[in-house]
Amino acid sequence: MNSQFDAIVVGSGHNGLIAANYLSDAGKKVAVVERRGLVGGATVTEEVIPGFRASACSYVSGLLHPRILKDLGLEAFGLDLYQTEMGSASLLRDGRHLFLYNDLSRTLREMQDVAGADADALVAFGLRLERFAAITGQWLLTPSPPSVHEVMGAFYESGEGDLFNEFFTLSVLDLLDRYFSTDIVKGLFTFLAVVSVWGGPRTPGWSYVYGHHATGEFNGHMGQFAFPRGGMGAIAESLAARARARGAVVRTNAPVASIIVERGRVGGVVLDNGEELRAPVVLSNADPRRTFLSLVDSRHLPDEYTRQITTYDNRGSMARVFLALDSLPDFIGCAPGMGPQHRGLTLLGAEVENFQRIGDAQQHGRVPDDFPIEFIIQTASDDTLAPPGKHVLSTGIQQLPFELENGTWDDYRDEFTAKVINILSDYSPGIKERIIGTHTITPLDLEREYALPGGNIFHGAMTLGQLYSSRPVPGYESYRSPIPGLYLCGAGTHPGGGVMGAPGYNAARAVMVDESTGGWRPRSSSGVTTITGAPLRHRMMSKPRVRKVALALARQPLLAPLVDRASKR
Repeated sequence: MNSQFDAIVVGSGHNGLIAANYLSDAGKKVAVVERRGLVGGATVTEEVIPGFRASACSYVSGLLHPRILKDLGLEAFGLDLYQTEMGSASLLRDGRHLFLYNDLSRTLREMQDVAGADADALVAFGLRLERFAAITGQWLLTPSPPSVHEVMGAFYESGEGDLFNEFFTLSVLDLLDRYFSTDIVKGLFTFLAVVSVWGGPRTPGWSYVYGHHATGEFNGHMGQFAFPRGGMGAIAESLAARARARGAVVRTNAPVASIIVERGRVGGVVLDNGEELRAPVVLSNADPRRTFLSLVDSRHLPDEYTRQITTYDNRGSMARVFLALDSLPDFIGCAPGMGPQHRGLTLLGAEVENFQRIGDAQQHGRVPDDFPIEFIIQTASDDTLAPPGKHVLSTGIQQLPFELENGTWDDYRDEFTAKVINILSDYSPGIKERIIGTHTITPLDLEREYALPGGNIFHGAMTLGQLYSSRPVPGYESYRSPIPGLYLCGAGTHPGGGVMGAPGYNAARAVMVDESTGGWRPRSSSGVTTITGAPLRHRMMSKPRVRKVALALARQPLLAPLVDRASKR
C-alpha cells in the first residue's frame, strides 16, 4: 500500500474514527491503524461466550453528540439507534423498586408513588441540570477549550456561581442531599457519579462526573440513552465504513511501535512489523501516558511536560461479568416475565452506603463481599445478539482497584466472578440454574486488551485539575502537544470519557484550524461566553406553586405527548 498520508490516526476507538471522518471530509488522505483485529477500541461488540455477543466495554449510547450524528449520517452506513420505553431502574433487597421511564409523565407518576415529594424535586433538579448543560455545552465542541478558571468565571458572570460549586466541588451525596430526601432516589442517582472513579459518594468533586453523564441526550431529551442494534460495535463499524467510503484507509492488526519525530516535528509512525507510514500530522487516540511515555521518545519532550504526563491521574476502574442465560431471569419485587427491569439500565443494591463501602475498600486494594451491580439485557430488545430464547446479562461493577492487596486480577478472576453471581442470586433467585456460560473482563483486562490505562475507561480521572484545557496538561489546549503535528484525540482530552465523539471532532478541527493559521500558538484567553438569564420556563418552574400545578398536569396520561414535547431541549 502507499505509505504516504496527510494524517495518520493511531487507534480506531470511536474518537479516532470520528477524527478520521472529518479529516477525510476535508479532503485529506487519512490512515487509521488499529492494534486489535477489529475496530472500535472500547466501543465494540464481541462474542463473549460462544454463540452470545455483547457490548464488551461501553454498552449504551447517551453522550454521542447530536451534531456529530447529524454531520456523519451514520444511519446510511448501518447504524440503528433505538430506545425501549425504559431509562433506568433500581431494585433493592427489600423488594422495593423505582423505574424511570423515557416518558416523563410516566416517570412522574412512578416517582409520586414510590418517593412522594421527590417527584417535585426531580423536576427542580432537572431544571438545574439543564442550566448546567446550557453553560457547559458551549465548550463541548471546540478546538480550544477554556481553562477551569475561565469556566468558573463564566458561571459566576451568568449569575450561577452556586451551580458551579454544586457540580464542580461537591461530593455527589452533598449534591443530592440538596434536592432529594428518599434513599432509593439518592442511591439511583449516585451511580452516574461513581463510574470508573477513585472514591465514593462522599468524595468531593465527583458531582462533576454526575453532570458529565446526566447531561447527555438522545433525540433532544436530556439524560436519555439509546441502544445501537447489534451492540456498541455498530457505532464503530458504521464510522469505519463511512471513513472508507470517504477514501480513508482503516487497518486492523497493525499495532504502532513508535511515533516518528524528525527535526522537531512529527513525521509518521512505525508499526510493530517495522513498516513506516509517513504523514505530517499524527492524531493519537491512545491515552496520554501511552502516547508520550511509550510511543514518543522522551528526548523530544520538555522535562516538565514529561513530568506532568507521568503524574497524570488515571486511578479508578471497573469490571464486567457477562452471563449467558437459557431464559430471562426474574427479580424480587417484580412480576415474573418480561418487565421494565429487563429493558433499560438496572441497578441492584444502589444504596449510598453500598457505594461508600466499595469506595472505601478500593483505597486498600480490596473488594467487599457486597456491592452495587448495574446490568443490561440488550437481548430483551435485540434478538441479533443471542440464540433464540437465550439472553446475555451484562453487568458492570464500579469503584474497583487496579492493584489488589493480594495477588493480581488474574489470580482473583474466578473468586470475583463467583462473588458477582452470588450477589445477583440475592436479587434473582434461581439465576444460577439459568447460567450457560460466563465471561469476565477485569480492570487488568481493560488495560491489557483494550489499552485503557489502569483500567480507567476515561483515559484518566475526570477531576477538577484534569478538565478543560488542563486535560491532560495545561498550556496545550488539550489536543496539541509540544511536538508540532502531533495531536491527541482520545478520552484523555476535553471533554473527557464516554462515547461522546467530541474529542475526535475537536482534534480534527484543531488540525484544520492550525493548518489554516500557519501553525498553533498558545493563546491568552478562549473568549468564553456569558450565558444570559434562565429561560422563562425555568423561572416559572422555580416558583413552588407554579411547579405544583404543572406537575399535577404533567402526571396525567392524556397529556404525555405534550409533556414529551415540552421536556425536549
